[in-house]
Amino acid sequence: MPKRIQQTEKKAHLYMLSSFAVFLSLISFSGLFSSAYGPLKNNFTLIHFVLEFVSIAVSAIIASNGWVAFTHTLAMNRLLFSSAFVAVAFFDLMHILTFSGAVTFIETDASSLTIWFWVLGRLAQSASLAFIVFSTDRGTAPRSTRWLTYGCSLLLAVLISIMVILYSGSWPALVQYGHPTKVKNAAEYLFIAIHLLMLVKSAIVYRKQKKIELLLIILSSYSLIFSSWLMTLYQSPYDYLSFGGHLFKVLGYFFLVNIIFKVNIEHPFKQVEEFSRRNQLLLDSVGEGIYGLDSDGRTIFINKSALRMLGYTEKEVMGRKLHYLIHYKKENGFPYSPKECPIRQTSLDGINRKQESFFWRKDGTGFPVELDARALLQDDEIIGTVTTFIDLTEARKLQKLELEKQAVDVELELAASVQQSLLPKFNHIPPGVDLGGISVPYRKLSGDFYKAVFQGSQLVFGVADICGKGVPAAIEMAMMTYSMEQFNHLREEPHHVLESLNRFAFKYMSDSSFVTMFFGNYDIRTSTFSYSNAGHEPALLFRERTGEFLELTTNNPILGVMECALYETKHIHIESGDLLLLYTDGLTENRSSSAPDDNQALRRLLLNSDRTLPARELSKRLFQAMNHSGRPVTDDQTLLIFKKL
Repeated sequence: MPKRIQQTEKKAHLYMLSSFAVFLSLISFSGLFSSAYGPLKNNFTLIHFVLEFVSIAVSAIIASNGWVAFTHTLAMNRLLFSSAFVAVAFFDLMHILTFSGAVTFIETDASSLTIWFWVLGRLAQSASLAFIVFSTDRGTAPRSTRWLTYGCSLLLAVLISIMVILYSGSWPALVQYGHPTKVKNAAEYLFIAIHLLMLVKSAIVYRKQKKIELLLIILSSYSLIFSSWLMTLYQSPYDYLSFGGHLFKVLGYFFLVNIIFKVNIEHPFKQVEEFSRRNQLLLDSVGEGIYGLDSDGRTIFINKSALRMLGYTEKEVMGRKLHYLIHYKKENGFPYSPKECPIRQTSLDGINRKQESFFWRKDGTGFPVELDARALLQDDEIIGTVTTFIDLTEARKLQKLELEKQAVDVELELAASVQQSLLPKFNHIPPGVDLGGISVPYRKLSGDFYKAVFQGSQLVFGVADICGKGVPAAIEMAMMTYSMEQFNHLREEPHHVLESLNRFAFKYMSDSSFVTMFFGNYDIRTSTFSYSNAGHEPALLFRERTGEFLELTTNNPILGVMECALYETKHIHIESGDLLLLYTDGLTENRSSSAPDDNQALRRLLLNSDRTLPARELSKRLFQAMNHSGRPVTDDQTLLIFKKL
């Protein structure tokens, strides 16, 4: 449960206990409270006026909030609820005007008349609150309904008030000799029953939904129950029990105002605030720089990627004309006037512009960008621009490499042959172990690779998957293969190698590329396998002695995303007959059915295979079995098997 809800519940419990204690005290110690109330009794008319005026103000607030909120929600049940409080406010006003000593232009039995308006006001309030608690969503209504509903509510209240004033003398008396009659008490007991039902219903729903407005309905009904109860016990409309009943009524109305505040003000504000926060999170999650300018060219929003590339803080750019900070001169150093700026031109004519340009950082250094300027429209009127941009610095540095890639594309067949030659031939495998593998590209060139190096007592091997396919992935695969051969595996743990490879990938590979890799060292002398996993599929170790499978992984980040990522190494003992399977996700993914992409199929096939076969032959057969069903292949596939003899 949220902490805010817990704190609100504690306050609610405290209020309910304290108000119950006050109620018991009022009905149990009449002599004490009568004496204490004595000095206030002579000013009861004024006090009564103030308390009822507060009730009228609350009713007016509820009605006015419903009037305003309806244009945004068009909710019929809320409209009926808020319009009912027009009648509540009118009846409470008439209750004041007909109270003894308030006005002299109404010549009738004021005592009976004012109580009738009290009962009518409470009846309208109880009925409206019960309606909102027990009714379901009645859909929406046209805006014109607002005038009709509020008008009918006011007209009905006026007509009923006229009837009360004209014919109250022939109606049952509500007060006799200063005491409430049975009819009056019956009305109050009806209000108690209504609010008790609302309290129980709201409590049941609150246990499931934990909405604060339901808790406020509970507190409002709780207070209004005490109000009606006290209004059945007073000996005179002027005594302290009547005063207490009015106080509890004001408290009940206070909680109703809080409901309106929560529903029509606080909740919409929080929704807008949450929407704004999510939008900012969305902007900040994008790798491209994004910023918005108003019609004067002043910054109205900017994401973190843009701030990082430009070297500014949000405070330094918000509200300022960004052109004079980042776009004031061209790449050759000549001034760049706003009239020439494509972003400024888009703010004038609304035409989208995408082109290369040059931005300047806070420290005075510049960098080439590709920007996309689009008009920000409101009711078909241009109110600003939204610009996205990417840093072309690395792209320009790689232009030479792109030319080389184009040459590779022309000779794809030759390149594929060369790529296959980069894979190990397993000609120098140490005694006691066996190693075999297969790698099949999705297209001509593959982004998968496996590597095996034997140094001293260490057999080093691993499998990697370059994000992407075709020529770019193949080139990056060659780069990673070459870089792996530069390490002294006798001295470096697998996690050290991955950390170095990560820095290499982060520096030299494109921003949209990353690498997953499983890498390990097998010590011939100790039969210990040390491994580290950079976001790759877990290796699958089959224990021949027990027939169980173990998944080996270290849950480390992929290569090439964070420059200073840390990795860990784990160790496991390999027994005779054990098989270790390293593979890429292209081998296990299954896009032809709803079956999960896991290694269960690979496990079953291994159990049903002839595990006495050489590792190279076993890898080929497993590979063929995994693809025998004709399922669509959409990625490079690689399988490497290590076997201890």
